[in-house]
Amino acid sequence: MTNKIIYKFTLLIMVALFLENCGAVKPKVPASSLTKEEAKKISAVNNDSKKSNETKYVLKIETPVETDGVTYVQTVKAKSGETTTNQKNSFVQKNSINEKVNTRANKNDISVNSSLGSSYSNFIRVKTVYELAMDANPPLFLPHDEFETADEYKKRVSDQVSLMKEIVQMTSQKMEIKKAQRIQVAKDKELRTKSILEDLMSESSSSVEFTPTDIGRYNPEKETFPIILHSTQYQINVPREEARTFKANFKSVKIKGIKQLKPKYDVSVTVSKAHIRSRPNGSIVGIASRGDFFEHVQDEDEWFKINYKGQFGFTHMNNAELKLVDIDDAYEYHDMVAIHPTTGSMFAMTSVDKLVKAPLNLASRKLFEAGQADGPRE
Repeated sequence: MTNKIIYKFTLLIMVALFLENCGAVKPKVPASSLTKEEAKKISAVNNDSKKSNETKYVLKIETPVETDGVTYVQTVKAKSGETTTNQKNSFVQKNSINEKVNTRANKNDISVNSSLGSSYSNFIRVKTVYELAMDANPPLFLPHDEFETADEYKKRVSDQVSLMKEIVQMTSQKMEIKKAQRIQVAKDKELRTKSILEDLMSESSSSVEFTPTDIGRYNPEKETFPIILHSTQYQINVPREEARTFKANFKSVKIKGIKQLKPKYDVSVTVSKAHIRSRPNGSIVGIASRGDFFEHVQDEDEWFKINYKGQFGFTHMNNAELKLVDIDDAYEYHDMVAIHPTTGSMFAMTSVDKLVKAPLNLASRKLFEAGQADGPRE
């Protein structure tokens, strides 16, 4: 009986030792004994763990920047927000956004790191007047020396102020000169463009001859005939003594004139503030400032009809001027005359759209004649 107990106890001990050896941790192997492939696998695992801990970017913008004939590529990366245990479903944006600017010029790569909270931009640092004056005369801005009297130091401080005033004045003059140069360059460009467009319009001019489509009833008081030409109504001034024969031989009447490419104009506001109205003398729908441009549609009395924010608007002629900006594909006709078939007399023709209409408003007519702008009072 005792032998059986000893046998069972020994067997249990052997089983326990066997299980312990099977579940033991593998011994650590020195780095020197690892093969190259095993070392690469361990390094890759470590790199992956590091990348997982790095900040992920949710925004990356690459923008080409051209400076002095050289093209750079600016890359901006924004960090993703951090999450906390108390805010599982929301992101908190960090206060600072890191910008990484990668500049590639020719074969050189330059990296610049900056933050939006810096006091100046990535590319330009503007010096203060004090710094400019210090660069111009460094000894003048040295601290008070122990061998310098109080009066001498006071005079040196006064010279500092004078030097800074001179720099401010010189800078202002340079800015005015550059502004005048920019204005002159813009004017020269505008004149060159206008000259080119006028030459193209002149080259497109040619003589034309038409036969009118229909004629209306004669107005003996105004001595005019209404006629139709190419779906457009014109008015012809014909004296009474020739009006009867003119209408009797209407089918033989010839109309001559000049056709040329139609110009495109912009309406440029020339006053500080100008009213934009819904119609001539209508309600005010907006206010334009000096230098604003609008597409010109047509003239109506003393008003310019323009395209204003996707709709038609009107501004007074005293507020703006027309500027030639382009040429239309369509043609316009001018210097049109009707030739009497028997007498050979030539009578001037005027499009009904171009006829001078009666003033829409007496106040508007007075405003036009006085040369006053239609705008808010300053």
